[in-house]
This record gives sequence, C-alpha cells and structure tokens, in this order.
Amino acid sequence: MVKSGDILIAHSTDTGTRHNATSGGVGSAIIYYLFNTQRIKSTISFKYQPENLEYAPYIINDINDYNVSGSIYHEISLVKFIKENISKIEPPFACFALPCQVTPILNLLEKANIKAYVFELTCSSQQSIEATQYLVKRAGISPNEILNIKYRGGGWPGGIRITTKDKKEIFYHNNNSLWTKIFHSHLFIQPRCFFCGTDKGTNSDIQLADPWGIDSLNSQTDGRSMCYIKSGRIAAILTEMHNKGLISYEKSDKQNFIRSQAGTLIRKNYNLKHKRFTKFIKAIIQHPLYKKVVLSSNILFAAHCCLYKGMYRILHKISSF
Repeated sequence: MVKSGDILIAHSTDTGTRHNATSGGVGSAIIYYLFNTQRIKSTISFKYQPENLEYAPYIINDINDYNVSGSIYHEISLVKFIKENISKIEPPFACFALPCQVTPILNLLEKANIKAYVFELTCSSQQSIEATQYLVKRAGISPNEILNIKYRGGGWPGGIRITTKDKKEIFYHNNNSLWTKIFHSHLFIQPRCFFCGTDKGTNSDIQLADPWGIDSLNSQTDGRSMCYIKSGRIAAILTEMHNKGLISYEKSDKQNFIRSQAGTLIRKNYNLKHKRFTKFIKAIIQHPLYKKVVLSSNILFAAHCCLYKGMYRILHKISSF
C-alpha cells in the first residue's frame, strides 16, 4: 500500500509507455489511468512543430490524443498558456509542471474553480531554444531538414534524437555527449535558474525524478522513476494501479531521492549561498559578447565547458553545503 510521504522507485508495466517516457513512464501511466477511470476530463499534451524546432502545448479532452513526449528541454511558458486557455480546460484536470510553475498554476486553477492534479518534474535547469539550435548547428543539419526532435525516451537514460525528413537519425546520449555539454554549459539556461532554490515547497501531488546514481546506466536501461508521494489521493491511485498490475514499484527513502539529485542540489545550494559570485558568473557567461565568442569555435566551447565544470568541482571540495 502506498502512503503520502512514501518514496518509490517505480515504472509503468506497459512497455510502450515505459520505453517512450523519460524514465519509467509513471507520470504518463497515471494520466492514462485518471482518464480511463474518469477522474479527469482534460490534460495538456505537447506536439513538436518542425518550423521552429519547438514543442507547443495543447489541451486535450480525449486520452487518444495524448502524446508521450518525455521531457522537453526548452522553455515553455506553461503558466501563460494555461492562463490564456483556461476556458478550454474541462475539469477535473491534470498536468505536469516544473517546481517554479506549480504554485502559479494551482493559483490560476483555484481562481477558475478547476479541480486538478499537478505532477511536479524535478528540474536542474531549463534551456532556451538556443540550446537546441546550437546542437542542430553542431550536427551540421539545416533546420529545414528536421522532421522531429525528441529529448528523452527510447530507454533510459536515453538522449536527444534528431530525425530528418529523409529518415536519418542523429542521436546524442544523455550522458557524456555534446548535448549534455550544451545542457550543463549554462550558456542557454533561463536567468531565473541561476537562483533556483532547493527548498521550494509545492502543493503538487507527486514529484518525479530520474534515479541518477541509484540505477546503473549499464544494467537498468528500461527506466524507472523516483517518486515522492505528496498527497493522499495520489497514494490511493498508485495503490489501485499497483493492485491492477499497471505499475510496479519498490519502496525507497528520502536519502535516496536526495542522492539521485545530488549534483543539482550542490550547485543550487552554492549559487544561493554565494549570490554575489553567482551574479558575477551569470553576467559573464550569459553576456551576448561572451556567448558569441565561445560559440564561434568548437574549441572555445569545449574550453568553456571544461573551465565551468572544473570550477564547480573545486567549489564542491572547498565549500560546506
């Protein structure tokens, strides 16, 4: 039996959902179950738009229109989208949101008297579309040649897949690849991400995360989700799903949940503890001239990544968090 406050490592038993999701497919499995048991009547799905290399959100009222897209690593103004499309939402409603989006989304829904489930996605940082554009440039592909981009899925930890119109596929692993260097370079993250705290208390129903450092990248290739159960109603739903064989789980603990996000927590804690230094670093690496110079050469980009990564390793050793 699942209870509020539990930490689970879980996965969907549907192989398609599990394979196509970011890690384990638990979030998508819950969406399917909520629709099929008529607990919700609408949610948000995302569709890739090749003309601008971006995913766009849209409201769906039929589970057959749901797209298991996995994580999307470019900024989506979800709060603005919900505000502008709130009349299209048929309650009860469910959606995924980043930690910084959960409270404003719940406030909007409460004002509109819309009952909702909100699933919180653990976040290290959110990229601008420039990160994807730079990857496409480094891959030597014209944006006009691209049919689809998928950031996660295809097993765990997966990676970013670029599919061209002539069906060629370019893949960058989600560990130690050009894409992860771009992601962790912080040249493209949203300014707010430099000062994102680790103590954001939200009223989400469940918090989902990758099991970094918990599952082996070599042996656990199907994917599992770290799940922090934050409401009694989602605990009851997961218990039902487990009893019906729709999910499988084992219980874990908060230490493992924190351990799975250790690198992100260290960086965020340091940034907040040393705000003056963080502002200085942010001003440099996100200055248009610095970015222009660094991105003008593969060697300069690689040098930036090495220096930036090395700086945090040093700070980790000399600082107490």
